[in-house]
Amino acid sequence: MRLETNTLVWAALAGLLLCALPGPAAWAADCRLPGVQASVRLNESFGDIRYSNGYSGQQLAAKRRRAGAHGGPGAEWHPVGLMGRDLQWEFKVKVQGQRLSGGYCVGLAHAEMTIGYDRIRVYVDRRYRPGTCQYKVILEHENQHVRNFKDTLTSYLPVIRRQLTAEAAALPPVTARSMNAGARYFVGALRDRLTPLIDRMQADMAEADRRLDTPASYRATQARCDGW
Repeated sequence: MRLETNTLVWAALAGLLLCALPGPAAWAADCRLPGVQASVRLNESFGDIRYSNGYSGQQLAAKRRRAGAHGGPGAEWHPVGLMGRDLQWEFKVKVQGQRLSGGYCVGLAHAEMTIGYDRIRVYVDRRYRPGTCQYKVILEHENQHVRNFKDTLTSYLPVIRRQLTAEAAALPPVTARSMNAGARYFVGALRDRLTPLIDRMQADMAEADRRLDTPASYRATQARCDGW
């Protein structure tokens, strides 16, 4: 009897991958679902920007260290602004399956990937209040970081969509102990295959940040205002 199940599984469940490994070889050979073809959908999120003017320069420096930021242009420079972001990417999958002796033959019917940021935080040292020259130029600098990441994410979206489509189409049905286990397998498989591309995108984002955070850029920003 043919069974069809819609199962939504978040990428966080990929750690349960071992539960979805193929079962006995005696029935693995019977796992064929010729009518199942995976469709895909890619959703992007550019996040809400939240601005904060309530932290000292020392607190911003501590935030920066905890985030694992690079060393910056030199020890003589202290952060007066900071932009925080946390890339999120996750999957939902829809699977179809057929009951076999001892388990299920499970195929990927639909894969939905969401990538981006729910929230972006921009901080300005509390010494510089809104309306001042210093506040304005700090904000311009941090907003350029925001534009850098948005531009990089936008440029990668077609590449991510193509790879998601290709990888989903290439994943064959698997034998699993349950439909949910099969769904978890496909979440983990897609995440493994997309990780190198996402890592490359994040490296490009970090490089764009480094190009902006240079001694020359800091000096140019500082020269626009008096009274630092």
